[in-house]
Amino acid sequence: MRRLACIFFFLLGANIFLNSLTAQWLEAGFSLGTSNYMGDLVEGHLAPQEYNLSFGAFGRYQMSKYISFKGYINKVELSGSDANNRTTSGLRQRNLSFRTNLIEVGIVNEISITPYSPREEKDALPYVFVGISGFHYNPQAEFKGIFYDLRPLGTEGQGNVVSGTKPYSAIGFAIPFGFGFKWNVSPLINIGADFGMRITTTDYLDDVSGRYPNLELLAQQDPLAATLSYRADEYNPNLDFTDARNRTRGNPDNADWYFIAAINFSINLTDAYGMEWDRTYRSFSEDPLPKETKSSKYRVNISKRSKKRKKRK
Repeated sequence: MRRLACIFFFLLGANIFLNSLTAQWLEAGFSLGTSNYMGDLVEGHLAPQEYNLSFGAFGRYQMSKYISFKGYINKVELSGSDANNRTTSGLRQRNLSFRTNLIEVGIVNEISITPYSPREEKDALPYVFVGISGFHYNPQAEFKGIFYDLRPLGTEGQGNVVSGTKPYSAIGFAIPFGFGFKWNVSPLINIGADFGMRITTTDYLDDVSGRYPNLELLAQQDPLAATLSYRADEYNPNLDFTDARNRTRGNPDNADWYFIAAINFSINLTDAYGMEWDRTYRSFSEDPLPKETKSSKYRVNISKRSKKRKKRK
């Protein structure tokens, strides 16, 4: 996945360099929306109870009417609980839950289905996007009113003598893809909405992946780790650690996903005058160059005055 990321950023840099002398403009903005997760603590759907807040900032590099690149940073809240499973008593009895704050940095290639230009006020221009991102996450679980970081505990035996394996990484990568719409309200302001899915490289967003460890041995080393690894006894007091022997805790074959739906606001970093007159932006419009106006005459007069001052000096 890291090699893929290097190739993607290399190609992006090459594209930007090759297009540096062609028409383009920049945007900067922020997003506000909601997020959700799909993994071992849900039954293959998005739990309505687990929608959380997400927000971020982005910059967009528009190469042409159809192609743009967007770099962004997002703060995303994710959570999940077996209590949301209503059809499988075994999952409810497992009684696991988590929350995490995730910081995501990524870049996506947006392809407009219809031509887009900040000079033309159009309605609901659709686009699709795909890219690559990296993120930092830290799953936690609540026990007696206190939230504990799960990764250092090694709830499936990672990082301790129980299994001899290393802790899973707090850094993951993802492939974001989805679709959106954008409107240029004016030559300066843009509004958009998008829905994106993230296929991640980790199965530990929720701290659940494989099998239960040797809980008796784990309890001797770290009682809290064993308690937060096996919580079925909180759901059914007749159960204990022996009921977890040789049982799966999650599904290691399926990586976790998360989703973000957001509303975006941005401003164009080239003013309306530049877009109207600068030949750099002519490929975004089929209109002929506008005739000379008072504002353009004013700018010409300024340039003439500056030349005269230089001659006098």
